[in-house]
Amino acid sequence: MPPSAETALAFDLDGVLVDTTELVVRGWSAVAASLGRTIDIGTIRERYFGRRTEDILREELGLDADAAAAYVRERRDDKTAEVASGPPLVAIPGAVAFVRAAVAGRIPVALVSSASASNVELGLRSIGLADAFGIRIDAGSVERGKPWPDAYLRAARALDRPADRLVVFEDSVAGVAAARAAGARCVALTSTTTAERLAAADLVIDDFAAWTPRRLLARLDRSG
Repeated sequence: MPPSAETALAFDLDGVLVDTTELVVRGWSAVAASLGRTIDIGTIRERYFGRRTEDILREELGLDADAAAAYVRERRDDKTAEVASGPPLVAIPGAVAFVRAAVAGRIPVALVSSASASNVELGLRSIGLADAFGIRIDAGSVERGKPWPDAYLRAARALDRPADRLVVFEDSVAGVAAARAAGARCVALTSTTTAERLAAADLVIDDFAAWTPRRLLARLDRSG
């Protein structure tokens, strides 16, 4: 039995499977403006990507806990209307084929996102992967969001794997930190930030175009 046979895969959504960079930047710029604040794109990319809306509202934009919770409860971060009226969301290169190959190869998979359940469904449906993940961990699934390890620990339990048999796919510093804190191996994509900022990952790739699940798992096994 190859070393990777018992491995399961856990995928972040934004920046890993679907390209939502412009959508996220526009959304947070608008939220900040509504609060009388201005934030630059660099700050959004460095401090907001990979984290839950409620945590960002409290820790970055200064809302109190009740106001931040109400914002999320009222689904004010739902992107359905914005996506419907704008350009279609597109997949990260090779992502759909990679996930489909994992499922076809009977490698267990989970979706682990800091987005709300509705935005997770929207993103997956937009790229034709709504049926690919029987296990979905979203912003409301855990008490603490990334960079805490809770979401990936929960995914490991749902997949019936120890966390060290989990390979996580992430694109943000917060996401990589969460994966490593959980004890999982991590593959980072440079879709939203630089390879240097993702150096804590076990492997850094540009996208999935040059990879199959088996080839990537073999590469990880050789390196570590």
